[in-house]
Amino acid sequence: MVLFALVDHALMAGAYALSYLDAQSAGGIDTDIWRGTDALFCVGVLYLFTASGAYRVMALANMSAQITKLLVISLGMLTFEWAGLVLLDLVSYFRWPLHGPLTLVGGAVFAMVLVRAGGALVLGELSRRQRLVRTVAVIGGGSQGARLLALLKHQGEGGVRVLGVFDDRMDRARDVVEPAGTLDDLIALSRHQAIDDILIALPWGAEQRLLEVLDKLKPIPANIRLAPDAIGYHFLNSGFERFEGVPVYNIVGRPMGEWGALLKRAEDLVLGSVALVLLAPVMALCALAIRLESQGPILFKQQRYGYNNALIDVYKFRSMYHEARDESASRLATQNDPRITRVGRLLRRTSLDELPQLLNVLNGSMSLVGPRPHATRAKAGGRLYQEVVREYAVRHKVKPGMTGWAQVKGWRGETDTEEKILRRVECDLYYMEHWSIMFDIEIMFRTVFVLTGKNVY
Repeated sequence: MVLFALVDHALMAGAYALSYLDAQSAGGIDTDIWRGTDALFCVGVLYLFTASGAYRVMALANMSAQITKLLVISLGMLTFEWAGLVLLDLVSYFRWPLHGPLTLVGGAVFAMVLVRAGGALVLGELSRRQRLVRTVAVIGGGSQGARLLALLKHQGEGGVRVLGVFDDRMDRARDVVEPAGTLDDLIALSRHQAIDDILIALPWGAEQRLLEVLDKLKPIPANIRLAPDAIGYHFLNSGFERFEGVPVYNIVGRPMGEWGALLKRAEDLVLGSVALVLLAPVMALCALAIRLESQGPILFKQQRYGYNNALIDVYKFRSMYHEARDESASRLATQNDPRITRVGRLLRRTSLDELPQLLNVLNGSMSLVGPRPHATRAKAGGRLYQEVVREYAVRHKVKPGMTGWAQVKGWRGETDTEEKILRRVECDLYYMEHWSIMFDIEIMFRTVFVLTGKNVY
């Protein structure tokens, strides 16, 4: 983690030093603008990359996400600087794009990408050789200990090795899981075996026993963590916080607070307005093609579930024959669907039929990024979505989006099986739990590469 951060900062510092010297050849105000934009780019990329949590241990485990995040941030900074130069009428003083962020300091970003690609290979090899494995000991051989072991086996990514289960109440524990020894055995083991983490799987109500165990484990140089109590396993993504000074355990929280909602609305208004202006000529051509091919309205309006499970009118370019329209989507579109017009087939394959939803974004009923809005009678495997997925309504705690995490992960198109809607909802819930402005930008960036595909029809 620290090594990656040091290498990144060294690469940026070196690239800026070269750019600083190279800028001297420009002379006058050109030199100042060149150096200023490069400094802003370097500092901005490093700051945003750090602020997005890219140097956390868990983040470094996913190098592909690291590279995507780095490219998104860099392109964002380039766009921001270019817009600033245009607004300040300084473009003519700057050798764009032959110098500056697109050359020397841009090379630092490329080097950072190569470092991560190489790091992924090295970490993969170390993982295969079990050089990066964390050693874990579990305290408690009862039902909670057994549940914790099963959870580590099911959700773990191969980076954990359980030394065993340790419990002073040996006879009572053997009915559930065979202990490797007592707490004294664990203390003795720790003197010649490095232990990274100790997980205590005991009932939280057993206060006195917990305090005794914690006191006994103090000499061991390891992280000591309290595993969830029985009910806590149902809320694994929650955690403690203070409410008016009182420690409380979160059960269900809002996906985003007031400031988060305000930032997301600003994102929708700014980027949505820019997208609508830039794509207006494309939308006009789509409208003309629809009008020339078949009779009926250009836009298709359909009621779908929106924020807080309320019904909203979602706009699309009409891609079916008007007389074959299905406003409740009781029958989803399939490959080679005879109801779809020739123009409509092209619009759907290129996702251009979704562009009118920019109007939904601007009127506040939708967002640029979020769970896709589903029609009221949409089905998977012959059953309504809400009948298939118990947590289906949870996805309506945020506004639906034009694109989302499920779409960029490949879960789009026909839901002919129940598994497909299950995977979609899993992605939607993941997005809600991990939402941030940078996550939105990453999804929008990755959407460009999934506008077409075998599941788009």
